Amino acid sequence: MTNAPLRVLFLTPYFRPYLGGIERAIEQLAFQLIDSQSVEAVAVLTTKYSFPRIAHPDWADRDATPEGIGIYRLKGFPKWSVPLYSVPLVWFSPLQIRRYLKEFDPDVVHFVGDGWFWGHFWSWLWFRRRARFVFTPSFHVLPWQRWWIRPINVFICNVVDRIVALTNLEAAEVGRAYFVPRSKRVIIGWGATPPDQAPVSRQTGTGEEPDGGEEANPLTILCVGRLGQHKGQEWLINAYLQARPQFNRPARLVCVGRDEDAEATLRSLIGLHRLEDSVSLVGEVTDSELSEWYARSDIFALFSQYEAFGLVFFEAMAHGLPVLTHDVGANKELLIKGAVVTPRFDQDAAVAELVRLVNDDDHRESMGQVAREYALAEFTWSAVAEKYLDLYSGAK
Repeated sequence: MTNAPLRVLFLTPYFRPYLGGIERAIEQLAFQLIDSQSVEAVAVLTTKYSFPRIAHPDWADRDATPEGIGIYRLKGFPKWSVPLYSVPLVWFSPLQIRRYLKEFDPDVVHFVGDGWFWGHFWSWLWFRRRARFVFTPSFHVLPWQRWWIRPINVFICNVVDRIVALTNLEAAEVGRAYFVPRSKRVIIGWGATPPDQAPVSRQTGTGEEPDGGEEANPLTILCVGRLGQHKGQEWLINAYLQARPQFNRPARLVCVGRDEDAEATLRSLIGLHRLEDSVSLVGEVTDSELSEWYARSDIFALFSQYEAFGLVFFEAMAHGLPVLTHDVGANKELLIKGAVVTPRFDQDAAVAELVRLVNDDDHRESMGQVAREYALAEFTWSAVAEKYLDLYSGAK
């Protein structure tokens, strides 16, 4: 090993302008790496698609963010992908992958997410003798219809240098599912981006009572995630509908995220129960707009079918929001302070806890303060970056 600054290349099928949870994690980690004297350059190898499988052949082959993250994009053939998988099942030129790799010349190639096996395989094949390979799979149990992905992931997990699990639970699952030896596994979670300013009063959003009192400024229950059954917005709306008669003050539900098909279903549900004035679907938002929603909200609620880590939980907690969720994935392992984790899809328990968070100001504010302290003490991107730098330097 030399002490020369590292060149780090991330691989993910989607990247800017689309930023989901994995993509935000890559970006925040990249920001920290760019500021490190141990890193010379950071780039992302991705595709000309936005989630889910939306082709953008007009996007530039090469680009860069204002912060200096390089972006290399692959064009897929054919342009439109069959809607059978979250990643475009199309052909990407192995030779173009090789050209991008040679052009950037990475010392470290970091796969994030376990879906883009085409990019993973060809990158490993072309550069396996020239770079260290690290894989953060963000593990999910595969449904039986996708049995064919398992042998691919077994191969990739066992040819890379290190496997990074986000939690203890995920490390055990990766080991069992993909036969990864314990010696190859490392546990490094994601971080939380702190708010730019100190959190404002959760009672009014400004610290002052607005004209009209509480009726003019209801509490805001925020949910962030791509719309769909797997993120549980429909379930949450039904829980909110059941809880609302028990609230002692007005409270609205705001869902941030986008998916055209799921949005139509949710709007029908909202219309059926005449919730247009109290439940809002605001669509996809920018980073600054999302930060504003965190700052203007009072409670964060999300009832996904599974969470490998739950980055949005810690983003919300860093802004001083108490979290309400349930026992799926790693939630019980990670959300040990500033959060209520109810039994899985137990609507009565979720309703009861939501009512308490809305009605009990002291309880809500106290939980929010604990959540903020916990997130900013235990989950910082600078600490995550230091762990990855150690791993990058000693992966082989």
